[in-house]
Amino acid sequence: MSRVDVQFLDQGFHRVLFDAMPIPAFVVDKDMSILDYNAAAARLMGKNRRLVIRRPGGEVLHCVHFTKVPAGCGRAPTCSDCVVRKSVRAASRGHRVVRRTAEMELVRKGRPTKVNLRVSCQPFTYGKSSFILLILEGLNDLDELLSFKKTVHGRPISCRATL
Repeated sequence: MSRVDVQFLDQGFHRVLFDAMPIPAFVVDKDMSILDYNAAAARLMGKNRRLVIRRPGGEVLHCVHFTKVPAGCGRAPTCSDCVVRKSVRAASRGHRVVRRTAEMELVRKGRPTKVNLRVSCQPFTYGKSSFILLILEGLNDLDELLSFKKTVHGRPISCRATL
């Protein structure tokens, strides 16, 4: 995979389409460095693009393991079991990964927070370089959408949709 500077998406149709996706999507390399991302991902990170592009995914997403070793993202002993990293690695070998369940520990408001995700990766080539589309679906968000409170005869009941 090349470390070339690529303007992935101009401000035309494909950029609008990429940004219209309601779930965080990233273009990464095999080492999980972020090369581009959509608007849903930008809302999660709340950072300036210049501070995100070419940075390790674990650093940008605030993975708790990022700071555990001086070498940084992907180098802590627990990183070898990381579903996100394994999925990106599989995609870098040409394999498509679809909605693999993962639990990540991210730092949110100064505290470790467990986040349930579904991870999808799709390898693709642009020009002569290979890249990976990484999509992170938050199961916590999905659960909020699928669960709601309802009352029957004035008594609350929980309703839950199933997929």
